Amino acid sequence: MPARPCPACSQPVAADAAFCAHCGAAAATQIFGETPSGSPSEAGPGISYEREPDRLRRALGPNFELGRLIGRGGYAEVFAVRDLRLKRELAAKVLRPDLIVTPAILARFRREAEAVATLAHPNIVPVFDVGEAEGVCFILMPLIRGESLKAAVHRQRRLPLDEVIRIVTEAAGALGAAHRAGVIHRDIKPENIMLEGDDRRVRLMDFGISKAMDSSETQLTGTGVIVGTPQYMSPEQASGDPNVDHRSDQYSLAVCAYQMIGGRAPFDGDTARAVMTKQLLEDPVPLPELVDHLPPAVSAGLFRALQKDPAKRFDSIEAFAKALVDPTITAAPAWHRGTEPEPVPVRRQRRALPWIVAAATLGIVAVAATQLRTPTAAPRSVDSTAAPAPTPPPPPPPTVQRDTAARRPLPVVVTPVKVDSQVVPPRQPPDTSTPPVATVVDCAGAVARQDWEIAFERCQAEGRTNPMAARRVAEMASSGRGTGVDERLATNWYEIAAPNDPIARFALAGRYDRGIGTTKDPSRATDLYLEAARGGVTDAYPIIADRLAQGIGRPRDEVEAVRWFERGANSAHVGSQVRLGLSYLNGRGVARNDSAARRWFGIAAERESAVAQYELGRLLLRGGRGVPKDEAAGLLWLERAANSGHDGARQELGRRKPR
Repeated sequence: MPARPCPACSQPVAADAAFCAHCGAAAATQIFGETPSGSPSEAGPGISYEREPDRLRRALGPNFELGRLIGRGGYAEVFAVRDLRLKRELAAKVLRPDLIVTPAILARFRREAEAVATLAHPNIVPVFDVGEAEGVCFILMPLIRGESLKAAVHRQRRLPLDEVIRIVTEAAGALGAAHRAGVIHRDIKPENIMLEGDDRRVRLMDFGISKAMDSSETQLTGTGVIVGTPQYMSPEQASGDPNVDHRSDQYSLAVCAYQMIGGRAPFDGDTARAVMTKQLLEDPVPLPELVDHLPPAVSAGLFRALQKDPAKRFDSIEAFAKALVDPTITAAPAWHRGTEPEPVPVRRQRRALPWIVAAATLGIVAVAATQLRTPTAAPRSVDSTAAPAPTPPPPPPPTVQRDTAARRPLPVVVTPVKVDSQVVPPRQPPDTSTPPVATVVDCAGAVARQDWEIAFERCQAEGRTNPMAARRVAEMASSGRGTGVDERLATNWYEIAAPNDPIARFALAGRYDRGIGTTKDPSRATDLYLEAARGGVTDAYPIIADRLAQGIGRPRDEVEAVRWFERGANSAHVGSQVRLGLSYLNGRGVARNDSAARRWFGIAAERESAVAQYELGRLLLRGGRGVPKDEAAGLLWLERAANSGHDGARQELGRRKPR
């Protein structure tokens, strides 16, 4: 696929890349998969077959009974299904209704289903069938009884190390079998790793699905598509590399292991693009800084599997899993607490003493040992049982005869010299024909090293053409890193970054809203919040919704406000879920729908929102359109709200107590 120039730095960018691999600037590409907060992409939040169950039932046909919605991801929903002919419980994964199902998509889904059907492995969830009817594209697979790794990590935050190694080993076995069959998963993440039954056996889901959704042969909404989840996507996949291979799955599984051990993913951010940029340009926090007493094999294994360059990872995913328990497998450095990674010494002969070099045929005094000694930074192998040999005094300053015609040293004959009964092998002079190239630290590298003075200098130099560098200058100026606190300078750099960086637009909106480094301008703040929200900054969804609902900086628009509350609700923002429930309950900006209000109140109530618990309790106590009256459940929710400190719930319960 032909490349195109980056709009920020003019470097070549793959046609289906989500951002520039050189400067991190956003590309005109849609990302299907979950945003950092778990929201669907902006194309269709709130659009669901849960609202159109009859359409899905007709697509599945009379032999299947549609059950409840059991999961929702970036490009698909999962429903429980009953196979009426074979009397078994299945799961149907359905492409989102806002996606355009073309013959190319369907054909590719079928091809991938055929490939996955050949993978008879106990740790792989098989695909039973792929179908399409009435514009609905679905996949049928067995219903797994258990929980996802995502749910386990959410509940426990950190898993025991032996459990992590077991999960990685079983997942690696399944992926290795797939790789040998020529199938790459390309969307390994905790949601796609199921833990089945009492023994919590690993079952991998969605093999081949992301490849079927790839934009190179399909037409989806948006100008281009990258399928995957940014927090777990390999750098090569994020940058649109068309030659993604099995090592991409290794990287994603290593990210899952890092999260299981460290309690957090290696990279996080406000938007999908922000996370993907970090995947490519930044290094994760070393695991030993998050976990005490981490075994060296685990540290070294994950360090190698998380390398940006696929060539530096393990040759196979099974080798990665084995390296976590066998330190002899990993020939790569591990993280070191509070220091830069150091190479692991390779066993070799003892380092020789400083050389005494003799010239033979020309009778020339040798080049001085001070010019030929090994650099002190070179790794060394030390024999702890042997006493160090004495170091002879340095020889006198030498003279070097040079061939002025060739402009290089004349050849010398080097002979071995015996020192303290040890024969030291000869050493040749270093090649001085090519001068060493100094390593230049760029903005991202200096920030990663937390060398703030250098970072401030480098990022300013790059900031005019690199929006990420400009945002970093603003962040440093605002926090006083590498320079004194200068809010006006920070605002100026946010202005430079904002046209090509939604995160900068969001930060700039807050500064205009509060008058930080500039004068207050509610209208400008609202415009910037709206642009940031349209750019996928999920934190902007509830803010712009609230401003539109109240008429701050723009005329009041309750209909548009509800749309943004819906986006916020689908990105797991509890406040948006409550506001959306109230909008449906009161018919403000949307047609009244008590059933929808109950659903959103229920989601927020389960996440311990006292307001949602109170509103849900009141709705159940009185009943509504499509919501049967249920006093027992209503009182329970009121009690939960009261226990959470809601005064209205306490008063309501007080009025209902028997006299």
